[in-house]
Amino acid sequence: MQISTKLYNERALGQFNQITSDIQNTQARIATGKQLLRASDDPSAAVNIAFAKEQKEILARFDSNIDRAQSRLALTESTLGDAINLLTRVQELAIQARNDTYNAEDRKAIGAEVSQLKETLMGFANTRDTQGKFLFSGYRVHTQPFVANDEGGVDYHGDRGLHAVQISETMKMKMGIDGAEAFLRVRDGDKAESVFSILTTIEDELNAGFINAPALDKIDNAISHLSIQRTVIGAQMNKGDVQKSAIAKRMMLMEEDISKMEDADLAKLVTELQSKIVNRDAAQQAFVKIGQQSLFDFIR
Repeated sequence: MQISTKLYNERALGQFNQITSDIQNTQARIATGKQLLRASDDPSAAVNIAFAKEQKEILARFDSNIDRAQSRLALTESTLGDAINLLTRVQELAIQARNDTYNAEDRKAIGAEVSQLKETLMGFANTRDTQGKFLFSGYRVHTQPFVANDEGGVDYHGDRGLHAVQISETMKMKMGIDGAEAFLRVRDGDKAESVFSILTTIEDELNAGFINAPALDKIDNAISHLSIQRTVIGAQMNKGDVQKSAIAKRMMLMEEDISKMEDADLAKLVTELQSKIVNRDAAQQAFVKIGQQSLFDFIR
């Protein structure tokens, strides 16, 4: 007669199943390197990990926004640099034309070059970004901002909108400048004049066989004006660089926090696994030995 009962066997098998489950769970943690396999393992830690990962994703979007803005700003800065170089060339030609060794025909030839440079400047002002959107048209990114009119002037078809992206919870970064302000509002005392009209004045004077000193002052004002606009762009790019560095530091700290909460201590888990296996084997041997005993083993 066996002394082991059905209840004893069921309880023993339940314990074996639990031990086996614990061993498999530990093995899974070792294989994945993660302390938490399911949220139910530690609900509080799981919530903290989920929050940290969500914040990390938000920071990644901020970082992506900075890259997008920096790309557009870099193109804008380069375009303004080209425009400044062009105006500097016009200034050199105007100074050259004032030399008494040049006659009216020479000045007309210089005026023809200025005319070509003015067309080139129009192209700079209508530059598109990598997505085919105009840099200087404000929110009307698919509308050509600067268009020559029948009177020989230039009309602005954009608006005064300034694109911006979120680069932190409380900070935005501009992605460009006001195109009308950049090309149409060169200060000359209390008045404002467009860069294109300044070049037209120089062009007309040269074609007429002369060049006056006020025209040189205007081209100098235009160069200074665009240089200031370029500085504005540089300030936004520096702002992006500073914030990008701050985001990188926050990302690193969050990764460390997530690792502390989520990553498993492999050495500890291996020791724990070995202990559980030893306990399981010992329990199985004891179960087999007890299960084989009868009443006579106890009354001897």
